[in-house]
Amino acid sequence: MAQHDYVIANQSGLAFRADLNNALAAIVSQNSGTSEPSTTFAYQPWADTTNGLFKIRNAANSGWITLYQLDGEWSTIPLENGSAGAPSLYFKDSGTDTGVYSPGTDQVGIATGGVQRVNFNGSTEVVFNDGGADVDFRIEGDTEPNLFKIDAGTDQVQVANLNGGPLAGTRNRIINGDMRIAQRGTSFAALNGYGLDRWVFGPTGAMVCTISQDADVPNDTFQSSLKVDVTTADTSIAAGDVAQLIQRIEGYNVRDLIGTTFTLSFWVKSPKTGTHCVGFRNASIPDRSYVKEYTVSAANTWEYKTLTVSGGLITAGTWNWTNGSGLDVCFTLACGTTYQTTADAWQTGNFIATANQVNVMDSTANDFYITGVQLEPGTVATPFERRSYGQEFSLCQRYYETGSAILAGSSQTGVANAIPVFWKQTKRIAPSLGYGFINTGNVSVYDIRNPAIDRAEWYAEVTANGGFIWSGTYTASAEL
Repeated sequence: MAQHDYVIANQSGLAFRADLNNALAAIVSQNSGTSEPSTTFAYQPWADTTNGLFKIRNAANSGWITLYQLDGEWSTIPLENGSAGAPSLYFKDSGTDTGVYSPGTDQVGIATGGVQRVNFNGSTEVVFNDGGADVDFRIEGDTEPNLFKIDAGTDQVQVANLNGGPLAGTRNRIINGDMRIAQRGTSFAALNGYGLDRWVFGPTGAMVCTISQDADVPNDTFQSSLKVDVTTADTSIAAGDVAQLIQRIEGYNVRDLIGTTFTLSFWVKSPKTGTHCVGFRNASIPDRSYVKEYTVSAANTWEYKTLTVSGGLITAGTWNWTNGSGLDVCFTLACGTTYQTTADAWQTGNFIATANQVNVMDSTANDFYITGVQLEPGTVATPFERRSYGQEFSLCQRYYETGSAILAGSSQTGVANAIPVFWKQTKRIAPSLGYGFINTGNVSVYDIRNPAIDRAEWYAEVTANGGFIWSGTYTASAEL
């Protein structure tokens, strides 16, 4: 072990040789000693024999940097605490503000660009911070950039194969968004009302359309779309005229969207390029509206669209949060000035478009298609929620169902005969009824009576004493 000031003084030969040998010994032994050399230089090595560490002087010659242990084992090497802007260990090519440091007692932090990104604190927590207003942690897959993502800015955890799968829960507030269910039929000429389940078409003015279930779809995920075929065009939309495709959502199903940002996603194929609109409004008495614009870039081409309503639903105005009409989602195909407003803010009144809305009704050659409609909480449009056919069918039957029943037996003239007909799905309210007869043998009075949310009565009176039969079909509608 030797240390030297690396200055050879003028002296006699023997003393000179001894001084030189001491200097060389200091060099060979890396200035080894129990304390630091009395004279130091930038980048000077020092074998600290007290602590068993090999150190090097920093560039400013103001302190020592520990490199490794003298016994060759990389175990415990003490570092200064440092900070996010000046880590204890930094990566030269990335800058002195990118590295590892200790922000406090029993903590380890990782910084990039002078901002703490990860903090292993003194308890069980690991904090990830991107340096902005939100706090994110993200794992990428081979083809999925957000295979796993925690977004504290939106209070969401996103897992690609779960958000789009069976563990995701009931995200979609739209019923029959993929247009599979068609209890009333698959084609409706000059429609002004309900066609495919849960979808109502509302035109005013000269325009006339046929609404149908169609096999034209954007990809193999879907097997049906809703087609709007213009059969009578309207090239000049009057102020009060509109053409809109609407889903009315029950109040129970949207109350949790008060103050909660939500996102609408869908596939659309329009004959018109340019600005199209979607209107959101309180359905019972429309006095509050929010309009979003989207752009169709290529005519007659399937395109995927996402629209986000920041801040969600509001409580001002007249809303039904129970089993009535809660929220209208209106896909606008044409709109007069009476129902036009500005986009991206809640407005007082009944509006479904902006002045930029194109007129899809201006030619009988126009066909408009839509499918894969999904409305869900949050800022992210997740993959379309694939509920089973039976689940989707049952959801539709809460509002409308068809069926058949039979009442048969033996009775006296004028005696009332009735049996309960139980609905396949409990209705939103006591439904309005319709029926068609198949067989009314020996029956003079027949009817469906006393509708309730779970049943009605199949009723008959006979023309003469004896056996009778009354069979037929029925419809029960509790639509919004």
